[in-house]
Amino acid sequence: MTSTDQPQVDTSGFNTNSGPSGLKITDMRIAVVGHGGWRWPIIKLYTNQGIVGLGEVRDGASARYALMLKSRLLGDNPCDIDRL
Repeated sequence: MTSTDQPQVDTSGFNTNSGPSGLKITDMRIAVVGHGGWRWPIIKLYTNQGIVGLGEVRDGASARYALMLKSRLLGDNPCDIDRL
């Protein structure tokens, strides 16, 4: 392969018709993982276009606090990360 060749990518398992401006959060779930006394809440966001994303609860906030914000996040665009 030369520097001008494009690698072949199999996109058969991906939704290539998504529209970022139309993305909306439809659900949010939380799992708490831990090790050695440490615990980290992990957020899983679901969208109206079948895209799922993972993130962490910032600044040491609890999973309970994150779940309180769920109603404020539903319907928002997950691409607007500064607002979220």
